[in-house]
Amino acid sequence: MPLTIAVICGAIVMAISGGVGLYLQRYRASVTEMLGMMIGMTFGMMTGIALGFFIGAATDMFVSNLVAVLVGVLFGVAFGRVGGLMGMMDGGMGGMMGGMMGAMLGVMVNVSALAVWITGALMSTLFLISMAALVRLVQKSALRRYALDPVCGMTVDTAEAKLRSDYRGNTIYFCAPGCKRAFDEAPEKYIAIPKA
Repeated sequence: MPLTIAVICGAIVMAISGGVGLYLQRYRASVTEMLGMMIGMTFGMMTGIALGFFIGAATDMFVSNLVAVLVGVLFGVAFGRVGGLMGMMDGGMGGMMGGMMGAMLGVMVNVSALAVWITGALMSTLFLISMAALVRLVQKSALRRYALDPVCGMTVDTAEAKLRSDYRGNTIYFCAPGCKRAFDEAPEKYIAIPKA
């Protein structure tokens, strides 16, 4: 693959990734730590793989690894921030793995022009599908309602929570039986009661 085309394809991958990442910022308030980890991993891995493939198909293993890993880690960490430290760590790890895998694939498939273009089309399709799926996952998650387990601080999906207590007319949700038991024994320990 000519280097000019590889750079253009890589720039398109980064523009799409950046655009999707900026779009998902609107859902920041409804992103749980687990979802943030998935966001970071997906951005790091898929951006790294796609970019690594294109650069690897035009250059050598060293250059493609260097560029794809750096960009994959950057995108993974930057957009994984919505999941806190774990999202950033998963994003960085995904960027490293994705960049290396994409670079290896790009260099290895460079046996014929046909192999490069077919693999490039496949990689581009997988990249676009993963970005669209991530957008849909975050949008769907934003529609869910979450509550904070007052005992351990974990986020609980209120639609799926089986453990609940009623306290002063409010429903309190729990992630585990131990948290519910602790709350039921001493609710005032976990709920700040305003003084009259």
